[in-house]
Amino acid sequence: MKHERREIETPDGTTLRAESWMPDEVRCVVVVSHGQGEHVGRYAALAEDLESIGAWVLGPDHRGEGASGGKRGHVESFDVYGHDLVHVMNAYAKDRPDCKPGAVPWFVFGHSMGGLITLNALVAGIVPEWVRGVVLSAPLLRLAMEPPALKVMLGKVAAFVAPGLSLPTELDANHISRDPAQVERYLADERRTTVVSARWFQRMNEARLRVMAEVKDVSTPLYWYVGTGDQICAHEASQEAFATLRAPEDNDQTLQSWGGYYHELHNEPPDLRTPVVESIREWIAARID
Repeated sequence: MKHERREIETPDGTTLRAESWMPDEVRCVVVVSHGQGEHVGRYAALAEDLESIGAWVLGPDHRGEGASGGKRGHVESFDVYGHDLVHVMNAYAKDRPDCKPGAVPWFVFGHSMGGLITLNALVAGIVPEWVRGVVLSAPLLRLAMEPPALKVMLGKVAAFVAPGLSLPTELDANHISRDPAQVERYLADERRTTVVSARWFQRMNEARLRVMAEVKDVSTPLYWYVGTGDQICAHEASQEAFATLRAPEDNDQTLQSWGGYYHELHNEPPDLRTPVVESIREWIAARID
């Protein structure tokens, strides 16, 4: 598998760091939309898992995250994230015409904030029609533990008075996985971002409420899964949103709940992550041809 890093400039001049993992024979492309406070490099293991089905896994560090440009943990609109993602997709497709949409199928894998970015882009019509399907991993549609009302109120005020104000995420790393090695690796990762801006928090709330209200009209094939032990993103919100879909059976849309699983299901202890990864691999493989 060939691993490469590159920089891609967006139309507004922001430089995005992107990475890709290419197998010897490309049968599909999987674009990763990572979560808040992390980066696409954390999906190298998933790329290795998908190598067996010929998946070229690629994606950017979102603006303000990882090694990409932009104010840390800040965005003016979640639509911007979606447009960035499509811009990166088009950049890779231009460089490899033999792997462009139409030549091989393209999929999006969105985890946590990346799942919200993907869902928001779907309801906003940003995701191209040629995307064959979407895998959603524990999307951020509601926090498992709502912040205190006072903090929410102060955040709303700051979003208008000082939108760039940085706030600590206060995420408990022990909630990402039951694998101590994964928690230790996460805490030692110097590429992760530990803050979000007041504007980010405001736009995140706007995006999740929009998705909850409008996701019913999404017809793109979906493999949507959550862990019932998730202490970061409320799995119940995903179940509520999925229940509004108009015709999930006709549109090849499924929701799977993994009992007791923590937030990063793909980073749970080896014996637990294996069936999750197999389900992702099988779902994508069944839609390649």
